[in-house]
Amino acid sequence: MKFTLYTANCTENAKNAVYPNKAEIDNEEDFKAAICRDHVSAEYKNSHRSLLDYICGDADVMDCDNDKTENSKEWVRPEMYQKIFPDVSFAIVPSRHDGKAKGNKSARPRHHVYFPHKKTTTADECAELKKRIYAAAPFFDDGAMDAARFIFGCPAENIIWHEGSRTIDEFLDELDFAEFDRSMENITEGSRNKEMSLFAGKIVKRYGCTEEAHRIFMERSERCTPPLPQSELDTIWNSAVGFGKKLEKQEGYVPPEEYNKKPEWETPIPFDEYDLPSFPIDTLPKAIGDYAAALSESTQTPVDMAATAAIAVLSVCMQGKFKIRAKADWIEPVNTFVLDVMNPSERKSAVENAMLRPLNLFEAERNTQNSAAIESSKMQKRILERRQKVLEDQASKGKADAEEVRRIAEEIAGYKEMKPMKLYVDDITTEKLTSVLAGNDGRAAILSTEGGIFDTLAGAYSKTVNIDVMLKGYSGDSIRVDRIGRNSESIMNPALTVLLMVQPSVLSGLMQNGTFRGRGLTARFLYCIPASFVGKRRYRSEPVPEEIYREYELCIRNLLEDECGKEAEIITLSDEADAMIEMFAERLEPELNRGYADIVDWAGKLVGNIQRIAALLCRASIRRSHDFLDVPEPLVVDGQTMSNAIKIGEYFIEHAKAAFMLMGADPVISQSKKVVEVVKENGLTEFTRRDIMRLCRNFKKAEDVQQVLTRLTDYGYIASKDDESYSGKGRPPAQTYLVNPHIYEQ
Repeated sequence: MKFTLYTANCTENAKNAVYPNKAEIDNEEDFKAAICRDHVSAEYKNSHRSLLDYICGDADVMDCDNDKTENSKEWVRPEMYQKIFPDVSFAIVPSRHDGKAKGNKSARPRHHVYFPHKKTTTADECAELKKRIYAAAPFFDDGAMDAARFIFGCPAENIIWHEGSRTIDEFLDELDFAEFDRSMENITEGSRNKEMSLFAGKIVKRYGCTEEAHRIFMERSERCTPPLPQSELDTIWNSAVGFGKKLEKQEGYVPPEEYNKKPEWETPIPFDEYDLPSFPIDTLPKAIGDYAAALSESTQTPVDMAATAAIAVLSVCMQGKFKIRAKADWIEPVNTFVLDVMNPSERKSAVENAMLRPLNLFEAERNTQNSAAIESSKMQKRILERRQKVLEDQASKGKADAEEVRRIAEEIAGYKEMKPMKLYVDDITTEKLTSVLAGNDGRAAILSTEGGIFDTLAGAYSKTVNIDVMLKGYSGDSIRVDRIGRNSESIMNPALTVLLMVQPSVLSGLMQNGTFRGRGLTARFLYCIPASFVGKRRYRSEPVPEEIYREYELCIRNLLEDECGKEAEIITLSDEADAMIEMFAERLEPELNRGYADIVDWAGKLVGNIQRIAALLCRASIRRSHDFLDVPEPLVVDGQTMSNAIKIGEYFIEHAKAAFMLMGADPVISQSKKVVEVVKENGLTEFTRRDIMRLCRNFKKAEDVQQVLTRLTDYGYIASKDDESYSGKGRPPAQTYLVNPHIYEQ
């Protein structure tokens, strides 16, 4: 048993993120020495622990706190693991709270299990393996599944060091295969012909048209319930033999005896399917996070929907009232653009209506309270306008008093009509949106479960693309409108928030208009693509507890009651928070030309968006008094709040990558799909780069083809073939690529 840990220069320091000391473990004593200090089981860039900096790991640590049951007979104890994971290598260490009370839980066995495995090279791959372990053993803590987790150092003598014959991933692979095999035990009526035909084709490709292949085919046919007639089985087999003979005649055909010498292929990664992280709900202020989690349970929807909507709701409450000072010469507004992408029937409206309920109630109450004053203001304006008209008529006849004309003109120019509160709009044109901003102290919000605004922006009504108000509303740049037939409007500090919950087709359509991305509209959105719960939802779900909703409503009301002064209140950063965002920005910058080159326009705005999120979390985490004499304490983002904002930013990174691929912003993906189709159409089992250039005429340069071949290799569709005949002298032959046979089964 061998694996690697990385230790810190400190112990029990939750704020530490640096683990510079590499410890290669292959015996109990070295293991005991390493676990005395805070440690991680993966290597990170510059030794800095974060999902963004993940390099690789060859072990995972799982928590067992036995918190899921109060029945001591059901608790999992260290000595039980050899039966749970037979022949698997692992090491077990008692946790700091082993045998002690923790929180509201009584004393019980608590420990960490270290599982060595084959090296993982991405944070997603690491997290996926942890999910597989949890699926096999759900008594583990499901809240410790990410790839940037650390373990507190704790000296321990009573460890278990168990040398097995296989690693945890090998054990899980065998479980998966056994599950698949069991699923095929009975082939029921309605699927018998299809399943047996698919199986026959696979057997012929693997073993050829041989007696051995036919024997395996007939053995599998015994699982058909009821049995297929022999005549039908003969027809299926003869069809498979004909298919096999066609394969033999194709150029590049590899005989089964040679094919079977190759290593097993894994199923390639689908281009348009993503294992995206769930929203880190613990990063939100308690009142917000508790409500989002409860609403997720009640509506049986991903927590991402409510959590990302919460960010937009906080923006509506705070925009125009607050700004955050990122640096001495950089002040960022706090409004955000959020775009959730989901298929129909995902209960988008139910979630959005629930999240907006406090806004609607506050708006209705405030307008009811001010209804008399609003009507009086309208009357006063009409009176002034009528007096103006009378004076204009008198002036045209030379009968008006010049001083009276001047005074009325000044009165009308300085008069500000009191209007009903309008916290957000839904369906609106860009011209009307500008007017809403002008009449609402420069603030507005578009909150909708549809994407109609994009049609409007693209010119559905005006035949011209008009996105200036969106661009300037996001960044806070002044808006000046002077057009024939319209009153002049000037908005000095606009603040626009957007929350849209749209279908994937809307997202795809975004990139059809080059102006949207060319001018940076798509780069301004925080994208979320939640996992679908359709098909797994329970009818009898737990409703949102009244006290949890009440706390959420009180939090939102407290934010809405903040006054909007002439100057926005400035939120500042603590020294710790400032150092954290600087470190994140320094790590992000070089990736803009490497890992994030395909979304550089979006990633370039990420630090600013994290600053905005930090400001929202900072204000929402406290309850301010709005009594007349109370002077509020200055708002300062502390280290924990900035850490939470960065975690949310890292969450949006992965979702943005997927969103831009769905929008067609990654040309390599679309080209890769085309190459796979060409390979399948021509029945290729191997090829060279020149072959692809000949078959795909859209490639102009060899470098473009190579970029696609590299991507296909990364996704597991192809693999480089070693040329054992090359002696190393002279010009090497062209690189040959082997085709993953799984693509013919998809």
